[in-house]
Amino acid sequence: MNENKENTLTFIQQYLVKPVEELLATQQYYPLLIYCSLGIETIGAFLDNKPLRARKQSKLRFGNALFQLFPKKYGFSNKGGFLYEALRNHSAHNLIPSSYLIIYNEEEENKKHLSLSKEKTFFCIDTFAKDFLTACQKISKDIENNKLEAKFIQINSFTDN
Repeated sequence: MNENKENTLTFIQQYLVKPVEELLATQQYYPLLIYCSLGIETIGAFLDNKPLRARKQSKLRFGNALFQLFPKKYGFSNKGGFLYEALRNHSAHNLIPSSYLIIYNEEEENKKHLSLSKEKTFFCIDTFAKDFLTACQKISKDIENNKLEAKFIQINSFTDN
């Protein structure tokens, strides 16, 4: 396995999958929501042929990730960039999701994830996190099988000491 592929797969596992699994297991929903919201753009970067740090790609990468890697309801819910704004932008710039989302966990509500109610969208954090993990698995599998190109990542700069 070449170094780029190995570093990319390590990055996905160690810095996207593992933290989300830990946050989900410990029911730390607030940081989980923020982490996944920002991580969508990152996994979307693996779908294009631009460098990981390419500028002015966030909305496109976020939308492509939702459309190509998540269940179809996400792409529909992102119409007009709704989830990009409500999740990614609010999380990145304010560390809080939009008030247009009614966020709950599986134990709190019996609402359908991504369904609408009076201009607000029901949003199940557990379902979202599991869908994010599935998307990460798809990306990893496609990189392993050479369907997607690995990105240049200096994994040594991410080492936790």
